[in-house]
Amino acid sequence: MSDRVVHIGSAERWSVAREVRAVTDTAIAPEQVNKESLRGQRVMCWHPKYWRAIPEEYKRECRAVVFFHHYVFDYFEDPTVAAALCMNRRMAKLLVRSQPHKPVRIVHVGGAEDAVPYARRNRATSKILLLMVGNAAAPTCDEERRVVLRHTSRKGVELILPIAERLDASRYGWVFVGPNWDNYANTLEGRGWTVIHPGMMNWPAHFAAMGEGDVYLMLSRVEGGPLPLLETMGLGIWPVATPAGFAPELLAGGGIGRLAPAFDGGNGDAVADAVAEHLLSLSKSDLSQARERVRASVAPRTWPCFRTEVEAFLNDVF
Repeated sequence: MSDRVVHIGSAERWSVAREVRAVTDTAIAPEQVNKESLRGQRVMCWHPKYWRAIPEEYKRECRAVVFFHHYVFDYFEDPTVAAALCMNRRMAKLLVRSQPHKPVRIVHVGGAEDAVPYARRNRATSKILLLMVGNAAAPTCDEERRVVLRHTSRKGVELILPIAERLDASRYGWVFVGPNWDNYANTLEGRGWTVIHPGMMNWPAHFAAMGEGDVYLMLSRVEGGPLPLLETMGLGIWPVATPAGFAPELLAGGGIGRLAPAFDGGNGDAVADAVAEHLLSLSKSDLSQARERVRASVAPRTWPCFRTEVEAFLNDVF
């Protein structure tokens, strides 16, 4: 077996691409893989989708570690997959339950440092600005559609208007960063809300708009991370999150942010009530005073630390 590790990654998913770049600059795309490139090799595959796309005959003579993000399904049962990496405890439990004889490790992704050089507050306002980050579009793959049970989006965008209805537009505003927020931004603006919506921005320009936020709302049903939770907390922005991804690990202590009830697509009123109740308890000065504590809580979550953890696991497995 070769001494090197073959990394399989892609620029298709920008969040995954950042994880890959933190560890290697020599990743190959799944479509570039051939039988000889995997023969007898140790492989780090950065998404289950990439491993599934590779023909079975190419994978028979190698051993792989796969990074699992949101979903497990049957990918981990593949006999060529020797071990798994993931980002949160829920996923780790699912992986262990699926294949109890295979090694599974949680690694702590970076991201707390990413937005710091770019974030700016360009609008002075006494209002508390509520920040939403990511892609608001409906699920695009069969696996994701099954997991989120055909609801609008795994990002919980259905909660935006119910939360707004429970708040006062004279005290709060909204910031939307990423694609496909237009309908929500336009609706809120039409109802008299302050809305900052720069539209689709290339990385890292979108980090500048994140700096406008006072509270980051992460309302998802299913997450691997998400990275914006670390990015915004790295700026000192107060997090309010459903218990998806690694939000419980970051916020369970109770001193930083607030965990909302899990959103299952059918309990929107209860989740909106809980989120709005917490938001109504906050003041601009409270949020300002908490910024340093929020930043400090995620300070260790950097990409060099992530690389060290990944390399240690690969050494253990291979």
